[in-house]
Amino acid sequence: MKAIKTSVIVVLLATISMVSFAQRTITGVVYNNGTPAAGILVEAHRTSDSFFTGFDGVYKIEVSEKTKFIKFTFLEESKKVNMEDITSDQFNFSWDGAEIPDGMDEPGAILKTLEELQKDRDSEFLSNYSLYREFLKQNDINSALPHWRIVYKIYPKSTTQIYIDGLKIMESKMNEAMITETKKAYLDTMMMIYDKRMKHFDSVGELMGRKAAKYLEVVLTLDLNEDELIEAIKKGNGFAEKSINESKSKTEPAVLVLYMQSTRRLYSVHEYNQTTVLENYEKVMSLLDEQTKDAETKEKAEQALPLIEQIMEGSGALDCESMEKMYSAKFNENPNDVDQIKKMLRMFRKSNCENDLVVSMSEKLYKLEPSAESAYNMARMFLKKEEHDKAFEYYEKAYTEETDNDLKATYYYEAAALALQKNMLQRARDLAKQAVKIKSDYCEAYMLIGEIYGQASKDYSSDDFERSTVFWVAVDYFKKAAGFENCKNDANSKVRFYESYYPSKDEAFFRSLNAGDSHTVGGWINETTKVRVK
Repeated sequence: MKAIKTSVIVVLLATISMVSFAQRTITGVVYNNGTPAAGILVEAHRTSDSFFTGFDGVYKIEVSEKTKFIKFTFLEESKKVNMEDITSDQFNFSWDGAEIPDGMDEPGAILKTLEELQKDRDSEFLSNYSLYREFLKQNDINSALPHWRIVYKIYPKSTTQIYIDGLKIMESKMNEAMITETKKAYLDTMMMIYDKRMKHFDSVGELMGRKAAKYLEVVLTLDLNEDELIEAIKKGNGFAEKSINESKSKTEPAVLVLYMQSTRRLYSVHEYNQTTVLENYEKVMSLLDEQTKDAETKEKAEQALPLIEQIMEGSGALDCESMEKMYSAKFNENPNDVDQIKKMLRMFRKSNCENDLVVSMSEKLYKLEPSAESAYNMARMFLKKEEHDKAFEYYEKAYTEETDNDLKATYYYEAAALALQKNMLQRARDLAKQAVKIKSDYCEAYMLIGEIYGQASKDYSSDDFERSTVFWVAVDYFKKAAGFENCKNDANSKVRFYESYYPSKDEAFFRSLNAGDSHTVGGWINETTKVRVK
């Protein structure tokens, strides 16, 4: 009886042991280059369980008593770890193998240039390099891959060509892959190729920009859940930011556009706040401003500017109240920083914001850096605030100080329009005449003079006939305006309108005037015209 009980206990203990072992779960993180590695396939020997690591590198897999090893596979290369080396249920695995100080080069890598390797007649390099290049020419990616991998790992400083080709190989394999995790693994490798090239061949700013562009281009095509996508976009945005910080005004405009696109996306999901969006925008616009002043970068920068503006307009981050709160603190801290004031005013103008802070900054800017442009901006600002005396004051500064004739004429024209609005007719006429004196094809200014005289007619005289003579002068200017395509239709319409108010032939004859006679309209108008009748 004792023997039976003993045997039962042994069997039960063995069963319990087997059951508990069969349920053993191994978890950990797979690392590559010192960071969590995505796209690693983790499999347990003698089980059907498998696991693909995500961006966090974490894996979780069931093992049984028959499991002899766990296999880690990354892009057709596998590495095994025996179960006897896994002493706990938590096991982190370094794909790189032994500790590598910089997390990039293989132990024993040969850091020689192509010229040095050719001079040394390094057969392993020359053989593998020529083989993979030949297979690549034939578009035989699978045959090229093992030879390329040897060159890439052992001869990382040989030539930039191995990195260019490596990206081509990995992108081809990624496009063939059907599983998202596999695609992520190839993308991860492409990012490592960029990093390794930067280590050995510098050009960090330029290559970080390309890295950002490729990363964001690919992740947006992958089947990722919302959390994964946000993390991926944040990562790509970080790559772009590193490129910008490194390259500064030499940053590719395309990278600046990507940076703002990813910034807007992160703001839309509340990963970035409004301050971050505005600061990123200021940084990008400052760089583009510098690029538009350089003949080599001007064209691409000007193509990027409207795209950046469109991104910001659609972001919802340009809120007057929030900007005022943020910029008020900045202005108070550095009230004499000309560049900062210009950037902040540009943001306010972009959002059509008018407030006391804009007034204070604009006046401060004019004192720090008086110019025709800043005076014009002041005039426009006071015009919107309906402080017309102040507007006139700054329009005068603008057209007095401006050296560009087109801009100078514009400032005179706008000041004339304001004077007409205030019924200051002689001042309006004088300002408008200055505009056409500077710019003889300024048809809008001719139209404005016609309008000024049309309005002046009602107060010119108590005599109806004398008032109607002012219309002859008004029509003279409308006809000048009609000679330009931009104003033709409006000007002709005005001509027909004022012609209907001409005096009759009999009225003119009564005043000893005949159609076609020369006639001077006196007073402040003081214009010589020709008699015309209905």
